[in-house]
Amino acid sequence: MPVFSVSRIRSLMPDRPAATLATFLGVSLMSASALAVPYVLVPDNTNYLIVGFTQATGAPISIEGKTPAVWLDVSTFVDTSSIGVLRHAAQVGSEIWISDQMSGIIHRVSAQYDTPRYLGFIDTIPNARGIGIVNGEAWVASGGIGTAGGIARFNTSAQPLGIFDAEDPFDVYAFGAFVLTANIAQNRLEIFQTNGTLTGPWGGLSTLDFPLQIVQRTSGPIDEIIVVGNSLPDPGLFRYSVATSNFLGRILTQAFLPFITVTQPRGVAVLGTGELLWSSTQGVFAVNPTNNLSRTLYTGDNFVCNMADTVDFAKYCEGDINNDSFVDDSDFTLFASAYNDLLCPTLTNGFPAGCPADLNGDGFVDDSDFSTFARGYDRLLCP
Repeated sequence: MPVFSVSRIRSLMPDRPAATLATFLGVSLMSASALAVPYVLVPDNTNYLIVGFTQATGAPISIEGKTPAVWLDVSTFVDTSSIGVLRHAAQVGSEIWISDQMSGIIHRVSAQYDTPRYLGFIDTIPNARGIGIVNGEAWVASGGIGTAGGIARFNTSAQPLGIFDAEDPFDVYAFGAFVLTANIAQNRLEIFQTNGTLTGPWGGLSTLDFPLQIVQRTSGPIDEIIVVGNSLPDPGLFRYSVATSNFLGRILTQAFLPFITVTQPRGVAVLGTGELLWSSTQGVFAVNPTNNLSRTLYTGDNFVCNMADTVDFAKYCEGDINNDSFVDDSDFTLFASAYNDLLCPTLTNGFPAGCPADLNGDGFVDDSDFSTFARGYDRLLCP
């Protein structure tokens, strides 16, 4: 049983800044552990894993007690019989959202380096694909929303903000004051205004076929858009000038493994070495754009790895239950409600439905979670 009433303590608290919650409770403040090293996360759909690599070098993530490269085992939280295709793991504030294309679900996990927690899911996006952050919102490319596909918009608390039509988009990417999408029906990029109005095709003439993911990088004096072209006969990473939209060339993706040569990329991310990380069947690789030579970062038998994205675990904000970058009274209201229920919800199949207020991941919302919440509440503003 709880040793105190959350509502009672809150009613006794003075408003900020006369006294803080942690001061009132006698809770000592500890600085949040921050990881200054960005990582790249890639779903390994075959093994229900989210694997990670340092953005600086491509070295596999190393977490005590886990196999090298493994950040998250999705099957720990989700029944594997309900998993379709884990397509994209993207950072949305303090959370990592993982799209499951075939199941039409977005799984929400805390962006914690060593102890990620399952926070719940969104199950309203048929054929969910790439996720982009546009003006502080999460935009999800869908093959099943709208007339012939579209974009579903959410705030960071996972509340729906509306949809707009886009023809068969696979990825969505914030591009200055506009948005780029990868149209797999027309094999081209398209540019939209942020209100959902289509401006038209974007990018010079190329052999791009089945575009899957869009990123941006600086190569010397040139800013480039890099697009994954998945299909034969010319798979690879297609380069376009940000300034002119002209096609600049294709980077070959070739990985020579025992008994197989891998050529068709599925995801891409920029590494600090100047290489481009690319994922495919059989694993994750890094290509040197100057000579088209790839090295292996992660591989095995019958792997299928999908889209890649850079994340910053230092942005995790303990106590920010509604994921709005503040730990304030709105979070306290959510915490108090969960605290009164005490036990986190569980689905009928035995897997958790999500419990954002369970800040230590033990299946309960209790005094230990409140101590953690108090630290975040006193800091107020997230990293």
